[in-house]
Amino acid sequence: MTSGERLRQRIIAAGVVLVAAFSGSAIYDGWRLHQQITIANERELGNLAKALAEQGARTLQAVDVLLRDTGEWWETTGRDLPADAVATALASRVVGVSQVSVLTLVDAQGMQRHRSRVTGEALADVSDRPYFQSQREGSAGGLFINEPVVTRTDRQPALVVSRRLNTQGGIFDGVVTAIVTLQEMQAAYSAIDLGEGGALILTLDDGTLVVRQPEATGMDANRRYPELTAFKGAPLIDRSVSPVDGRAKLVAAVGVGKRPLTLTLTRDEDHALRPWHDEMRSAIIRTLLLTALVVLTIAGLLRQLRRLEAGEAEKAALQARLQKAQRLESLGTLAGGIAHDFNNILGAILGFGEMAQQHAAPGSDMRRYIDRVMQGGARARVLVRRILDFSRSGVAERVPVPIQAVVEEALAMLRPTLPEAIGIDARLEAGTAAVLGDGTQLHQVVMNLCTNAAQAIGDAGRIEVRLERMQSEAARPALHGERPAGPCVRLTVSDTGHGMSADVLQRAFDPFFTTKKVGEGTGLGLSMVHGIVADLGGAIDIATELGRGTQVTVWLPVSGESEAPPLRPEPTWPRGAGQVVMVVDDERPLVELAEELLAELGYEPVGFDSSERALEAFEEDPQRFDAVLTDEMLPGLPGSELARRLLALRPGLPVILVSGNVGAALEQRARDAGVVALLRKPLGLQELAETLARTLGCR
Repeated sequence: MTSGERLRQRIIAAGVVLVAAFSGSAIYDGWRLHQQITIANERELGNLAKALAEQGARTLQAVDVLLRDTGEWWETTGRDLPADAVATALASRVVGVSQVSVLTLVDAQGMQRHRSRVTGEALADVSDRPYFQSQREGSAGGLFINEPVVTRTDRQPALVVSRRLNTQGGIFDGVVTAIVTLQEMQAAYSAIDLGEGGALILTLDDGTLVVRQPEATGMDANRRYPELTAFKGAPLIDRSVSPVDGRAKLVAAVGVGKRPLTLTLTRDEDHALRPWHDEMRSAIIRTLLLTALVVLTIAGLLRQLRRLEAGEAEKAALQARLQKAQRLESLGTLAGGIAHDFNNILGAILGFGEMAQQHAAPGSDMRRYIDRVMQGGARARVLVRRILDFSRSGVAERVPVPIQAVVEEALAMLRPTLPEAIGIDARLEAGTAAVLGDGTQLHQVVMNLCTNAAQAIGDAGRIEVRLERMQSEAARPALHGERPAGPCVRLTVSDTGHGMSADVLQRAFDPFFTTKKVGEGTGLGLSMVHGIVADLGGAIDIATELGRGTQVTVWLPVSGESEAPPLRPEPTWPRGAGQVVMVVDDERPLVELAEELLAELGYEPVGFDSSERALEAFEEDPQRFDAVLTDEMLPGLPGSELARRLLALRPGLPVILVSGNVGAALEQRARDAGVVALLRKPLGLQELAETLARTLGCR
């Protein structure tokens, strides 16, 4: 190596050391500046959030004191005063609290009795309002803050704040409410400058928007922010992607006293760190001036490559998310379409089955067979409704379910499907215990466990099913979940099969895991059981040994007792008096079924299998028909549009709309079209009879 080469190496090394030292110094200074600016912003944002929350708490405290004082005055003195004196007293009380627009006294039946001022509206029945129901049931826990409303008289945003009234004996005696206007609060908050992209959001604990600065407009004015409630109770300052505009934010969330309100301040992190960005740009410029052109070129190429790789990764992630969303949407659409078509078939089965049930002699074998058919049809109707709920992202309804009746029904349906060499020993001792859940889901749990047991047995063996009540003093861990404390039921399904290995037991509840051959199972049975049991607050245990069978135990909390269903008398329904009813459905069997049902009820049905022919017949003689019963899903002209055209020709005509997929959108279309009733397929004779009698009786 020559001296020139050694000198070049030394010069390059010196340059590298100099650039590295200068770069390290700039990075360290930038890191310190970043920390200082971030801490300063967090301190400022946290202090401001606390101050504003305390101010809001004082405002609500003044309203709470007013409600408490008014309630005590009413129970001790005000009740005996005449109405004019009560109104005057209420008005004088409101004078000292500028945030309160109207002070109202509501009796125990939900009727408004006294107001602090005349609003131009009649005293109303508020028994169906959430605040009245919560105070009446004692679940409000004192002060109840309703969702924001717009007052009808002043057209101003406001909160309905209420407190329960009690007699001296502690009996519910009504509610005292205050309409708290949000103008002053909005005016106070509007003076606060949170910087570019900053926002102040005041929400209820469920995420309902109360106040937002800058003010929300359009769709954002009605949206909820449940994401913000996750910050309440956490460290005061956090960093998150804001649900308001999707940008990175510094977030400060503080509870407003002990009230169910959360005040959240957000500041754009880029805006808060703008001085740091400016300083770092200067440092980079200084560094770049001291580095060689080669270093700048290499750094630029690497930076550009990293950007391209990040962009490609982000693009691939977005495409994957889009494809997943499209698959789920397609699955929901397919499920809804299949369920709707099956609903039409099921409607004919249940309708004609119900008619056959009426004509079969009570106690006869034929009546018993038809009853079994109707039971299966009723369960199929529930399953179809669950498929439709899935297509709309619905939630299963939870009601007290008699668990022993569900197990008995599941075993009765399972026995005929098993080989003769497989026996079922059932010992059901739960009595009238009820589990809060969905009957179809509980039926599915029993069927899946018993089906898995039968498949584990093979050609011959025994399945033992036990159901018994238990009392647990404390929650105990199980293989999956915790056994609930208190009263519970224990369902045990045992088999004499080949058992499970430790590896299989470890993955038994994994979705799509199965030990069966390809095409013989989906692997969703036990994972579905696990999901249902966990959702109901229960637990699952498995005891198994290779060659000696498996025992699966399910614990579910008991919610109460279920009464034995009373013997149902023969149904009697209101009958018609020969009124002419137009029936429109594109399924000819359903038209025939509706005609049979209406004829049984004493009406004169006229059926059409298309909306166009029905409209033509109506245009020829609008006075011929007394009512219209039409399906919504009609080719060409939907039922709601047909109703609109019929009512345009003859206002006041009773139109009843029928659909197997009833949702919020259909309900709105029905209201807009002027439909008087909306029924769900498949139609029941009693529901149809009562709806027609009520509709025609109101004409």
